[in-house]
Amino acid sequence: MIAVVAFAATYSLNAGNKSTNAEQKAVDVEIQEGMTATAIADLLEDKKVVTNALVFRLLVRQRGVGSDFKPGKYEFKTGMDNEVVMGRLVKGPSIRYVKLTIPEGWTATQIAERVAARTKMIKEEYLSAVHERLILVEYEFLRMSGAPTNSLEGYLYPDTFSIQEDITAQELINMQLGRFEEKTSSLNWDNAQVYGRTRYEILVIASMIERETRVDDERALVASVIYNRIAQGMPLQIDATVQYALPVWKDRLTLDDLKIDSPYNTYQNKGLPPGPICNPSAASIEAALNSTGDPYLYYVLASDNSGRHVFTKTYDEFLNAKNQYKASQ
Repeated sequence: MIAVVAFAATYSLNAGNKSTNAEQKAVDVEIQEGMTATAIADLLEDKKVVTNALVFRLLVRQRGVGSDFKPGKYEFKTGMDNEVVMGRLVKGPSIRYVKLTIPEGWTATQIAERVAARTKMIKEEYLSAVHERLILVEYEFLRMSGAPTNSLEGYLYPDTFSIQEDITAQELINMQLGRFEEKTSSLNWDNAQVYGRTRYEILVIASMIERETRVDDERALVASVIYNRIAQGMPLQIDATVQYALPVWKDRLTLDDLKIDSPYNTYQNKGLPPGPICNPSAASIEAALNSTGDPYLYYVLASDNSGRHVFTKTYDEFLNAKNQYKASQ
């Protein structure tokens, strides 16, 4: 009789949950450090992972595994089998992946802030790895491009990555560099010699193109303006380079901002800035390698909210276009 009762009790505990796959829904459960088996059972019932907290708790006591449950974030489903839930809790949380989207044209600092918000990594860890070039794999393009050795700015390819929450800075940067290699290896880098530029200088130009226009068919036109102004000994006067030199981003630059003492100030210094001002897309790099060759020297933003620019060959044409669009605002 005792054996029969024991068998019935065990069967009752094991059969605590009955659910069809169609009824199950995904549930996120976080087990905090120090939670008791009773508290965990109550949480699982509250989340509808188990049907009855008491039944689950009795089964845990019978198995003697309550002290083996590991804290962390779990992905369960509603109406799961008690034994399966117990096994997962003893084994520990599964690896958690998050989606990290890095927009085109972001700086290393902007990327670091988003990484810190989406993972367990702190902002300073990522930036330290960027500026100390802490990577796991040595890439050929870093050796042959003529790039300085104090930063990876420009190579941190903007894309969407599926990463673990506890990813390290070196691992993430390695993924970005790998994506850079994948997206840019088919480009005709030999064209850099046509413009008398190193690969790194092409990347610098691409970063300015990325920040100056969001219209695809304008990228190569902006490249032409940059090359033409340099050829004529004119300062580039690109606002985005000044923004990069400032400690904080501004919606509108002042005249004092344009006087900032920095090698990135292309109002005060002729030629290219010393490094990329963001991390550009392959489209902007391709534009830097294939400018249109048009004789434009200036461009002004149109006022139709399209993001498009009007390109001009002379300063007078530039002023006329500027006044025209200013008047229509």
